[in-house]
Amino acid sequence: MPVSAEIHDLCRMTFTEADVPLALHVLNTYEGEQPDQVHRAVIKLSEGNLHLLASWVGGLSPTQQGVETLFWFAGAMEPEATEKQVFGAGWMNSYYKKNRLTSQGDAS
Repeated sequence: MPVSAEIHDLCRMTFTEADVPLALHVLNTYEGEQPDQVHRAVIKLSEGNLHLLASWVGGLSPTQQGVETLFWFAGAMEPEATEKQVFGAGWMNSYYKKNRLTSQGDAS
């Protein structure tokens, strides 16, 4: 299912012009419940980084518990975030950056 116009606009505000089509493609791979809310959460957590966006979407469990956990992490991007949320989201982003998936052609 294509992303909503609101999510498309959010991608244009968050990612570079060249990265918007790729970001939309990544978001289109999510087929679970609450797509707009999930899309908003992973965009926030990605901080405009395509790799982080793909990691958050790829690491998302389609279960209700997985979606609730994602929303908890996304709460780290809000002013009223708890220290645990901020630490957790930062740790996950560091983990995703460190363990960046590469194609076989990228391995050296």
